[in-house]
Amino acid sequence: MFKRLSNVLCGLRAIIQFDRVFFTLCQRLLGRKLGWTIYAKGRLKFLADHLAGDQSGTRDCIASPMYRELFKEMQLPHQLRLLDLGANGGGFPLLCLDLGFEFADLTCVEVNPFTHSRLTLNIRHNVGLRPKILNVAVGGNPRELTLSFPTGGTGFSIYAAADGVTTEDARIEVLTLDEIMRRSFGEEAVDLCKMDVEGAEYEVLLDHSADSLRRVHYLVIEIHAAESAKRGALFSKLASQGFEHIKTSTSCDDVHLFANHRWTDSRRS
Repeated sequence: MFKRLSNVLCGLRAIIQFDRVFFTLCQRLLGRKLGWTIYAKGRLKFLADHLAGDQSGTRDCIASPMYRELFKEMQLPHQLRLLDLGANGGGFPLLCLDLGFEFADLTCVEVNPFTHSRLTLNIRHNVGLRPKILNVAVGGNPRELTLSFPTGGTGFSIYAAADGVTTEDARIEVLTLDEIMRRSFGEEAVDLCKMDVEGAEYEVLLDHSADSLRRVHYLVIEIHAAESAKRGALFSKLASQGFEHIKTSTSCDDVHLFANHRWTDSRRS
């Protein structure tokens, strides 16, 4: 009972940060079984499927301070080149728009085909046709996997099946970070990469060279729990690529900001 009340209060606190509060509340109260809810904030309009858990990803990415506070530590150009690994419904790029940034280049990567469909809708509606929106997984070695996908959720992992929910199987391509960077940006530098890949960050960075990371200026990464040696190896790999730890999110101690002090961008120098 207490947990349910707490969830309701958290939801209300999130909703009042958006425009058209009464309309949004009516959607949630009268259309709970539908799940799909439209949120608006300034120039932004996006779809969140509450039955699939989008409120914990797309909506809260904009409403919570988890990522927002980290932007105070970065010196970014107005026109961003952004790579979003584990994009969910597009909350991170939408947060960038809410903060006043535009996109020189944008690539979003989301493994879940159901979530990818809502990601595509939200990015196309708010950004346009230029962004690349890839329905692939990122990993340390190129391969194909057959995975059982729920209709959404922020905790989906390529390593474990979802518990207690209806799923559908699909075959998904796994690409390395270097290949995604090559397809998306060629040899150009990237201003910001956000990586939230539910534990796959270890194989992404440790099982492959990930040399293209050198072309990333800022890295916002969720580092999931692992044995200390593995975690230490990941931090060492980032340091070897020129990254220095800048800040840990005060609202989520798994989320970290790193800056690459060797980074250069010949197009802007």
